[in-house]
Amino acid sequence: MPGSRSGWIWCSGAILLILVFVGAARACDLPPPPRVSAPRQIFRLDQTKSLVRFDAKAFLHDVSGKTSKIQGTIRLADQEHLSDAEGCIRIDAASLETGARARDAIMRGDHLETHKYPTIAFDLTQVEQARPVAGGWEFVARGLLTLHGVSREMPLAIRGRRDGEAVRLSGEVAVKMSDHQIPTPTLLFLAVEDQVVVHFDVTALRTP
Repeated sequence: MPGSRSGWIWCSGAILLILVFVGAARACDLPPPPRVSAPRQIFRLDQTKSLVRFDAKAFLHDVSGKTSKIQGTIRLADQEHLSDAEGCIRIDAASLETGARARDAIMRGDHLETHKYPTIAFDLTQVEQARPVAGGWEFVARGLLTLHGVSREMPLAIRGRRDGEAVRLSGEVAVKMSDHQIPTPTLLFLAVEDQVVVHFDVTALRTP
C-alpha cells in the first residue's frame, strides 16, 4: 500500500480505550460473585452519556476520533471502598470515527483490522491508590487492555464522582500502537507518532 494512503491514516484508531464497551462488540458480563460475598451494587454504562475519543499527532496534521458505542459493567460491594471492585468494558472498534470516511475505512480495514478484531476490551484486575476527594474518588484501575488482538497490562488513572444514582468516570491514557502490533502509519515518508492519547468520560447507572 502506498505510504500516502497508509499515512492518510489510521492515526486515529490506534485505539482505544478506554475503555470500554456494543454493536459488533461482545457483551460485557462479569462472572457470578461467590455466594458468601456481601451483596453487590451493579452499574452499567449508559451509551447516551458516555464517550471515548483519541488524539494522534502526524506531521502538520493531528487526527482525532471518537465513539459512544461503549458497553461496560461495574460491580461494587461498597462505593466507599473500591479495592474489591470488578469491571469490564467493551468498545465497538468499527464505530470509531474521525470525520473522514476514506480515512476511517483505512483505519478499520488496514490498521485496526476490525473484521478480525471487532472489540477493544478492558478487564479490571485491581484498584490501587484509591482516595476520597470532594464528591467522589481518585484511583488507579489496573487491568488488561486488549486491542488488535494483543492484551497488555494497563494502569488507568481515573476520577470518579457520584451523579445521583449514577457514577461518572473520566480520565486519559497514552497507548502505543507498536505495543499492540499496529503498524505506524506514514505520511509523505514521515511517520505518525506511535503514541495516541485516549480520553474517556463515561457514566454508569446503578441497576435494581
